[in-house]
Amino acid sequence: ASKYSPEGSKISIEIGRQDGEFAFSVSDEGAGVPADQREAIFDRRYRIDNDTTRAQVGAGLGLHITKSIIDAHGGRVFVESSNSGGARFTFTVPSLKPRR
Repeated sequence: ASKYSPEGSKISIEIGRQDGEFAFSVSDEGAGVPADQREAIFDRRYRIDNDTTRAQVGAGLGLHITKSIIDAHGGRVFVESSNSGGARFTFTVPSLKPRR
């Protein structure tokens, strides 16, 4: 979030539990993710091509690796974003059942 957000902008982190899952969210005030690219950003080596991302060094692997790890643990990862900017990335993982 800090990599793609303007300096001094707000980044929020939320953690919660609902319906047997833990949810972790990170929200920023960056440029956002265009609707037509919200699924593709989790593909290996995919990077959004805009002025903000061109200014950053990266291989396009971070979100792909994140999704692979979350998938392996039975969770899910997704992004919500508006056309006016900002994005909220959320991942969930199932909570473990207590041992008896």
